[in-house]
Formats: sequence, C-alpha cells, structure tokens
Amino acid sequence: MDLNLLDLATVVRSWGRGVVFHAPRWDPAEPLALEHLGDTEGDIVINTNPDVQKLTTPELTGPAAHEADYTGEDPVVEIPLYLTDPDLWAIISPTGSAHAGMARRGVVYERTLAIFPEQLFLEAVDGIPTRRQVSFAAGVWTFNAVPLTDAQNALLDASFWLWRGFFSRTPRRFLGGAGDARKNIETATFQTLQHPDLPEGHRLYTTGNPFDSGINLDGGS
Repeated sequence: MDLNLLDLATVVRSWGRGVVFHAPRWDPAEPLALEHLGDTEGDIVINTNPDVQKLTTPELTGPAAHEADYTGEDPVVEIPLYLTDPDLWAIISPTGSAHAGMARRGVVYERTLAIFPEQLFLEAVDGIPTRRQVSFAAGVWTFNAVPLTDAQNALLDASFWLWRGFFSRTPRRFLGGAGDARKNIETATFQTLQHPDLPEGHRLYTTGNPFDSGINLDGGS
C-alpha cells in the first residue's frame, strides 16, 4: 500500500451559495421540469438525520458497540427564503394552497426538490457574474448549450436531489423595523418521504449527477 498526501491546491473548500429548484412530485416515467424556488439569504441546511442502532454488551465490555444496524434516515431541509412573492405561499404549504380550511383532512401536496451551487449557473463576462442556462437532455448536461467543463461537473457533483416530500407552512410576518430588520426571510422546512419508484438506495435522495446513478431525468426509467 502506498500512502500519499492530497494535492492541497486542488481541494475544493467551498461550494458557495446554494439555489433551490422544485417541481410537483416527479414521476420517473416522465421528464423532470424544475423551477427556481426563490431568493434565499443564509445557509440552506440539509439534515439527513441518519439512525444507527448499536448492539452492546455493557455488563461484559462496556458501552462500546460490537455491531451496529443502519436503520435509515429522515431528511429535513431548512431554506431561509424571502417570502414576499404571493405565488410562493401556495408552494411553501403542505396542501398546495395559500389558503386553509377544509371540511375533511387530506394528504399533503408532494414535491421534488433539487439543490445546486449557484456558481453552476454563473459565468464571468468582463468580470461581471452573468446568469446562464443549465440544461440536461439524453443524459448530457450543458451550460449555455455547451457541455460542462470539469470545474462545472465538480459543482454538479455537489447537487442534492430529494425525490419526494412536502413543505411545512411558514410563519408570515408584517415587520415594522428598519433596514435589515424588515426583511421578510422565513425558514421553509421540507420533509422528505420515501419515493417507491426510484432505484434501491435512492428512494430518499441522490447526490451528484442522477444520470451517473442510473436515474433518467428525461423520463422512461
């Protein structure tokens, strides 16, 4: 076995700001069409909440485990979102409606979520960060109609895909402060559910390029 240090000049130390895209719950038989959720300020946090149960023999060997069972995860995403667009009120909702009050209880409105580094969508033009279109088709990703560079593929590898879940309704505030104190930023919480139509090992979430994991975003998988 050979032991070698990393080339520290090539280590990625930050993904930078994140952006969130959403869609109605994805049916893998159909193409996935994502829309930008909205502007955020602050950290987008993905809590995967893994659960591991340990087998111990405390009377013999103390608290250290001899075996451990991974029982699953319960991912929750926290998104600090500017909630001033009325169109968002129906999206950041467990019912798919900005309103509430029904004669009977019902199931939640389910969505699919994808989180990317914002830098994946930007290009420096004369020193000015400029938005570009990122697309996928037939398993190939493009940036402004050009295949991704190695650096852009590294950003794509940082993406996080949650295939099925729902938003909890956030507070709504009318703020009477001044300056930053009157910014309407609320933390939107997304609770992930199991998606039975995704491959084994990907029914909660997938990291990186889904095509690399055999998940066809163009539909038909």
